[in-house]
Amino acid sequence: MYEAADKSNAKWSFQIVPDAPKRDEVVETLECEALVVGAGLGGLSAACRLKELGVESLVLEKSPSYSGRGGHFGVPNSSLMEKYGIVNDLEEVARQWIVMSGNNIDQELLWTFLTRSKEAMDWLLPITEADGLAPRLVDCIYPIAPYKEYYGAHSFPPKGNIRGNYVSKALYEHAKKLGIQCRFNTPVKQLIKDDTGRVCGAYAQGENGIIRINAKYGVVLATGDIGGDEEMCRAYAPDALRTLASEYVPAGCNTGDGHKMALWAGAAMAEEVFPLMMHPQHYAWCNYCSLFVNKNGKRFMNEDIYVQGRATSVMRQPEGYCYSILSGDYAEQVMDSLKYGGGILWGNAGLKYGETLNIATDFLSVERALKEGNALKADTIEELADLMDVDKDEFLKTFAEYNELCEKGRDTQFGKRKELLYPLKDGPFYAVKIGADLLVVVGGVSIDTKMHALDKNKKPIDGLFAVGDTTGGIYGHEYVTTILGNSHGRALTWGYIAAETIAAEKK
Repeated sequence: MYEAADKSNAKWSFQIVPDAPKRDEVVETLECEALVVGAGLGGLSAACRLKELGVESLVLEKSPSYSGRGGHFGVPNSSLMEKYGIVNDLEEVARQWIVMSGNNIDQELLWTFLTRSKEAMDWLLPITEADGLAPRLVDCIYPIAPYKEYYGAHSFPPKGNIRGNYVSKALYEHAKKLGIQCRFNTPVKQLIKDDTGRVCGAYAQGENGIIRINAKYGVVLATGDIGGDEEMCRAYAPDALRTLASEYVPAGCNTGDGHKMALWAGAAMAEEVFPLMMHPQHYAWCNYCSLFVNKNGKRFMNEDIYVQGRATSVMRQPEGYCYSILSGDYAEQVMDSLKYGGGILWGNAGLKYGETLNIATDFLSVERALKEGNALKADTIEELADLMDVDKDEFLKTFAEYNELCEKGRDTQFGKRKELLYPLKDGPFYAVKIGADLLVVVGGVSIDTKMHALDKNKKPIDGLFAVGDTTGGIYGHEYVTTILGNSHGRALTWGYIAAETIAAEKK
C-alpha cells in the first residue's frame, strides 16, 4: 500500500507531498461550510443534499462543465421498481455480490449500499423528472447462476438517449435552483489541514492565481477515478494499460486528483490492486455467446460468461481482440440463448422493462456493426476466413471442431452448457470484432460507512470525506454487474450519505 512520502524515499511521483502555496501566491480566499470537489454524479448529489439539510456548499470542478457518463444507474430496489412488482431480496443480492467479488470486499460498505440506495434513488427520481427526463427500468440481465444479475438498472432517456450526462445536468439544474455556487475551470490542487490535523479547506488554481477555500465543516472528494493517469495505473491498476482505449468522458478528468490529495492528507487506499470496469465494446457492441476466435484462429474461452469475464479473456488475446462468429440464423439463436444468459453486449442494455427485444434491429445489432466496419459478412465460411485477420487454416479447423462439439451436445474444450451449443451451419456467416475498453478504475480511498476517509489504521481523518469512484472497498478483483450500473448507484448513494454525515457532525 503506497503512502505519501518525501522525495528521498518516494517510489512514485504521486507519493511526493507538494509544498503548500506561499501566502503571497493566494489571490482570492473563499469561505464555505462544505467544499465539494467535483461536479459529477457523486459531487452534485452531495452538494444538493447538503443544501437540503441546511449546509451551504461550494462546488469546484476542473473541467468547463458538470460531467456524467454511462447510461445505467443501478440500485437493488426503488419506488419505480415497485411499480413493476420487483422487490429484490437484499440477502440474496449480497451473497451473489460477495461471491462475484471473490469474498474480497468490505461487507459493511456493501450492506450500506444495499440498504441505503433505495432512499437515494427515490430522492433522485423526482429531480430528473423535473428536468424533463423519463426514468425507466432496464431489462438486461444474466438471469441465472453462476453469473446471476438482478433487476435494478435505471436509465433516464430524453428522446431515447440514455447517456448519464443528462442525470448530472438534472442535478446541476437542481443545484442552481437551490442557490448552490459551482465554479468550473477551477482544479483543486491540495487540501489544507489545521493545527489539529483536521481537513479544513483546500487550494485551487483559479484563472488569476491560487484560490484558498476555507471549508468550515470539511471537504468532499468526488473527483472520479485514476484511469487517465498512467503512473497511478502502473502502481495500482496495471491491467488498465492493457485495454485498447478508455471510454471515460470528458477526457482528462480522471487523473486521480482526489486519490492524490487524500494520500497526501494521510488517507490509505482500500485495495492493493484496484479493480477495473471493462467492457468488450472497443469495436462492435454485440458479443452474444457463439464461437469466439482470436487472431491465431483459435478458440480460447467458454463464451458463456458475463460481461466482465468476456472483457478480461479478450484482453489477454494477441493484440487484444477476437471475433464472434455467427451464422445466418444468429437472431433466433440469440433470442433463445437469453433464457440461459445475457446482460450487457449480449442482451439489449437499452431495453425498457416490459418491452420486447428485437435482436435484428436493436442498438447493438450486427447490421450496425457491419455499417461501422466492425463486422464482416460472407456467404461461406471459407470466404469469411479470407476477410478476417486470422490464421485461416487454424480458424477453419477451429470452426469444424466447434460444430462437432455442438452436434455432440458436449463442450469438451471449455465446458459451455449444452443449451448454448448452437451449430454454425448455414450462411451468410458473420465475424463480429470485439475488444476490451476501460470504463473506469473502481478502487480508491478507504472509507467507512459514513464516507469519512480513513488512514492506514482505519481511523477517520477529521473533515475529509470521499465518494464515488474516488473510493474503494466495494469490489473485489473486478467490477461486478450483480446489478447493472451499480457504480453510478454507489456514487449517488455515497454523495447522499456524505451530506447526511456532514450535516449531523457540524462542528
